[in-house]
Parts: sequence; structure tokens; C-alpha cells
Amino acid sequence: MTALRAFGLAAAIWGPLALGAVAQEKIEPEYSIWDVVLGEPVSQILEAQVSELACGTNGGPPAQSLTLFEDFATCPAEESGLHEVTFFYDDEQDYIAKAMESEYRFLQGGTSIFAHPVIVAVLVDPAGLVQGIRIVTDNRISDRERRTAVTLMRNFKARYSDWGMDCVDLPMRDGEQPVGTQFIHELCEGTSGDGALRIAIEASYLRKKGQRAINLETQTVNTGYFESQTRFEQVLAPYSPTVLP
Repeated sequence: MTALRAFGLAAAIWGPLALGAVAQEKIEPEYSIWDVVLGEPVSQILEAQVSELACGTNGGPPAQSLTLFEDFATCPAEESGLHEVTFFYDDEQDYIAKAMESEYRFLQGGTSIFAHPVIVAVLVDPAGLVQGIRIVTDNRISDRERRTAVTLMRNFKARYSDWGMDCVDLPMRDGEQPVGTQFIHELCEGTSGDGALRIAIEASYLRKKGQRAINLETQTVNTGYFESQTRFEQVLAPYSPTVLP
């Protein structure tokens, strides 16, 4: 069977999936959060490979802009003593994906993990060594897309399935409510086989205190009044991942 015929057969069977796989080989990000090597200087990340460096806000929107990764010390230190520096993937890849009319959101979505838009960051110690990485789903998207953010937990659990993670369902806190009939708040923690790496993954799908589904005055639906999020953090021991209270 010729290569051309084989490709045609794959396209017939898989349709857009086969074509998307070919496009993926051409337009994956030049540099992603998974390329960061823990324990190495933060200068390992070349500014030309990423964009929009800034101080992080524990998974929230970027704060003070930075020119170089070596400027990490201008960012406030967290309780652990580490400095969070966030960045975006090279947006040139995003433009290429759109030009090729790829239908896969993870090819078009800029900074994303497993098709979910995310905020990524490195955690740097005072000596300039990367001690961890942080990935948090980006809330600055449509409500429809945001509802699926909680499902990113499944991808992380599959990726680290051999770490023997300990997972617990957290109870409702004061004022929290389910979204419809669903309430999800799960926390998983694990350690690599050699004990050198620690991870924490937290996923939530709920209404926080004050987030009512219906406006009591107008009796209309409160659009966007829910939390759907996944947080991932991996650090080198003896550091411990940050778990939000």
C-alpha cells in the first residue's frame, strides 16, 4: 500500500482526526510548560520561545510585566519563598493554526493543556532555580468553555496514574452549593517513585458563597455564577505543592 493510499484510508476511517493529527505535527508550541526542567536555572527558558512574561498571582491573571526570566526576584515571594513567573506560549503557533483552519481547539487555543485554556507558571527559588511548575485553568473564557475546566483533572490523573495518588472528595464549605445537581471538589496528592517530586491536583465544580443561580430581585438566571477549575502543581522536594484553603 502506498503512503498516499494509506493516508487516504486513514482519512476515510478517522475523518478530521487523521487530518488534524498531521496538522498537529506542524504547529505544536515551540516551548510548553512540560519542557521546563526542575532544578535548573530559570534562564533555561528562552524569552524568544515564549511571550508575555509577568509575575504570577497564584493562578490568577498576570501582574507586573517582566522583560527577562532573570527578573523573577521583582515578583513577591509566596509563603514557600518561591517566586511565581507566568508566561504564554508563542502566539505565532496560534496564528499558524488559524491560518490552516484546524478544528482542534488545542491547536488554536494558544496556551492550553489537553485542549483547555490555562495559565502556566514556573516557581523559582531565591537562587534562580526552578523548583516547580503551576497550571491553572484560565477563567477568562466563555461560560460554556469554562464549564468543562473541571474535567482537566481526568487528564492529569491519567498522566500520573502510576504515582499512587491519594484522592479525597472535599466536603461543602459554608455557603457553597452544587451547580444543578453536581458538586465536585476533589484533591489528589502524590509523590514520584524516587520521592523527588510532589504533585497536587485540585478540581472544583460548584457555586461559591453568594453565587446564586437565580437573581432574587429579578428572578432571572445569574449567568456565570459558578466555579469550574482545575489546578495542578508539581514541585521538587522538600517543597510542598500549594493547596488553597
